[in-house]
Amino acid sequence: MGNRSSRIVDCKGEPTIKTLCLFCQSDKPFTAEHVIPESLGNDDLVLTGNVCTDCNNHFSKLEALVLQKTSLAFWRAYLGIKTKRGKLPSVNLSQPNREKGVFPSTHPAHDDKIGFTAHEDGSSSVEIDDLRIVNEILDDRRTNFRFVMTPKLLFVFGRFLCKVGIELLCISDQDVARSDQFQRARRFARYGDLGSLWPIFHFTKGQPGDFRKVRVDADGLIKDVDYYGYSLLEVAQRYTLAHLRVGTDNWVVCLNDPFPTPEIRTAFPEYDLQCIWYSPEEVG
Repeated sequence: MGNRSSRIVDCKGEPTIKTLCLFCQSDKPFTAEHVIPESLGNDDLVLTGNVCTDCNNHFSKLEALVLQKTSLAFWRAYLGIKTKRGKLPSVNLSQPNREKGVFPSTHPAHDDKIGFTAHEDGSSSVEIDDLRIVNEILDDRRTNFRFVMTPKLLFVFGRFLCKVGIELLCISDQDVARSDQFQRARRFARYGDLGSLWPIFHFTKGQPGDFRKVRVDADGLIKDVDYYGYSLLEVAQRYTLAHLRVGTDNWVVCLNDPFPTPEIRTAFPEYDLQCIWYSPEEVG
């Protein structure tokens, strides 16, 4: 069984129930936990009374890397999603200068030294510090950028998606979120100790312009921006999937089995669900 609480005895000798942290099982003070980061536009989807301050601080550091170095960084700039301090984002998708840590954090196919900045007029700009790429664009030999999810980024992004999924479950049912079937996802989100990467699934839907709409009301023009979407899905009463959409990117993880069968494709029958993963040999 999953551990949601511990039984203690108060000063009068009466048993009381104390809820433990969803992720680390400690009885440290709780704090409000934003299920989806505020820097993706979330200001109301908040989990309370379930995540301790230490785990909240740990996840904030994890999210900072995801929001700065994955495709979520691009969407933040393109959609003009302000930070929790009210600032428009400027992100740099360059790779680190050297490898650090267990998982490789660089890839030769990645277009390096590229950043994006959002502006007050609703536009976004790209900064390119690579003359080769600039010349290819000017010569009409390039129409896009290549951003590679390295093993390091997949490791961090998988933990982030598991964290989001577990917290969505907890909002729906605390006991289910704490059950044994989701123990690996909880631990991977908090400690990353699966022993390998947690496979991530991906598909694209729509066009970038679909998420910016302009409408007219009595006060004039209003811009509506659709920042993100999310869902929890059950497949064949066997798999629990967490789905997060930001822009055209749709990311999926299986919360109760990191290595599900292709049966999960039935949850998204209209789309080409692809697994993004590195084998242990590729990770090195």
